[in-house]
Amino acid sequence: MKKAIICAAMALALASCGQKPVTKAFWIEDKPGPSVQERRIFPTVPDEIWDSLGLKDGVPSSISCVLLQTEGKDILIDAGLGAPFSQLLPKLAEFGITPEKLKYVFISHLHPDHIGGMLRDGQKTFPNAEVWINAIEADAWTAMEGDRAALPKAVLSAYADRLHRFQAGDILPGGVKTIEAYGHTPGHTVFQKDNILIIGDLIHGAALQVEHPEFCAFFDMDQEAAVEVRRRILRYAVDNKLTLCGMHLPAPGIIKTTYQD
Repeated sequence: MKKAIICAAMALALASCGQKPVTKAFWIEDKPGPSVQERRIFPTVPDEIWDSLGLKDGVPSSISCVLLQTEGKDILIDAGLGAPFSQLLPKLAEFGITPEKLKYVFISHLHPDHIGGMLRDGQKTFPNAEVWINAIEADAWTAMEGDRAALPKAVLSAYADRLHRFQAGDILPGGVKTIEAYGHTPGHTVFQKDNILIIGDLIHGAALQVEHPEFCAFFDMDQEAAVEVRRRILRYAVDNKLTLCGMHLPAPGIIKTTYQD
């Protein structure tokens, strides 16, 4: 793979290179930043790599969501933590989107910092939204026992009447392509529309993992698979000159890929 040059974009809105109407993606920082992923989250990284990258205090990060506007649709991808500090609903309001108006939610996976905002006081935050989730992801968490499965099961149950299970490769409303990115969780999925790739938790610490995709955060449930898929998706992004928008990228929440000659 030719090495990717990663450039922080200046704007938060990404205009796609496809034909009109223009697709836009807006990075929404759910937890007020700045945030850092501490070194302990990446336990296998040698000291010399941390030192060479100047990351002794950890890796800049965030907890974020993405609003995708395409084909006349407002699509929320992931819903953040739903914590008292959450900025998601106020940020959506800036676009004129109330919880009742939101019609589409796509979920990359069922970790709490991606679905906590789906519920308020045990009820649907977005009562009229159609929700899409990878079938493997939904089935895996439904079969799990213990406390960590409680929130995923509650979200799946609350939205059961509006829940759609997709297979990787399916095209969702708005012409959004789903791409298998299994490893972080059993059915973790990334989403592509034109030249915009929304990567979910493919990367937890960009300053480390773009250069060293072989290192995992301990959140990755299948670390061998997570390494393989991180390499594959990054290669795919470089080959297709995609702009990445991620839920744990630091502000402004996007990275652009180009070729190095």
